[in-house]
Amino acid sequence: MGSARAIVADLDPDLVGTLPAVRIDSARSASVAAVITVQPGEWDAAAVADEVGGGYGLLVLDGLLVRRVGFDGRFGAELLGAGDLLRPWETDGAASGSLPFETTWRVMVATRAAVLDLAWASRMAPFPQVGGCLTGRALARSQRLATSMAIVQLPRLDDRLWMLFWELADRYGRVHADGIHLDLPLTHELLSHLAAARRPSVSGALTRLAEQGRLLRSGRSWVLTGDPPEDGFASGAADVVASPG
Repeated sequence: MGSARAIVADLDPDLVGTLPAVRIDSARSASVAAVITVQPGEWDAAAVADEVGGGYGLLVLDGLLVRRVGFDGRFGAELLGAGDLLRPWETDGAASGSLPFETTWRVMVATRAAVLDLAWASRMAPFPQVGGCLTGRALARSQRLATSMAIVQLPRLDDRLWMLFWELADRYGRVHADGIHLDLPLTHELLSHLAAARRPSVSGALTRLAEQGRLLRSGRSWVLTGDPPEDGFASGAADVVASPG
């Protein structure tokens, strides 16, 4: 693992985007790192802890993976892709708190990640803007989780899924003549974890969205038609007000 090497700044140019132009070549040379490739399937993410050696962690270069956390058969999930910074050994393995949470990782699409170990961090120390950018990546991930928490507060599952698809479209969507295409392997089970719902309920909600022409399936892609759901939260709020107690 980690035998391949790459210039991380070339594969993720935003890392050096705020550097003065005269310093970019030096940063590029310093940014060479080992790259691991993980094939689709279950992933023992904690096993790479020794290789990273106390550095920043793993920077996803491409691919798609899911972090799933839960207990007693109920799970929440986080979808991760290019640009995300991972430190999976922080919580995997022995329980770190009082609650018996189960944490698993699954690679949905073959994924490459740069190993930003302690040696890499030392080489990049003369370029503090890079460290700031990586901190921003970690904060962006936490902000997406907060957004997901807000979405799952909507009482109607149809609204929840509709908002979730548009949130994913902001990051992964591609504009086509017939709508926004999401070329992601989103199974009904995965959607149930992302939307905090049971899988049969998700299947029914997806059918209703398709019947309304808002969400279509084209091969592996999901197609979002029309405008973003600006009134999605409003309809959910109305349901909350109308509910007793």
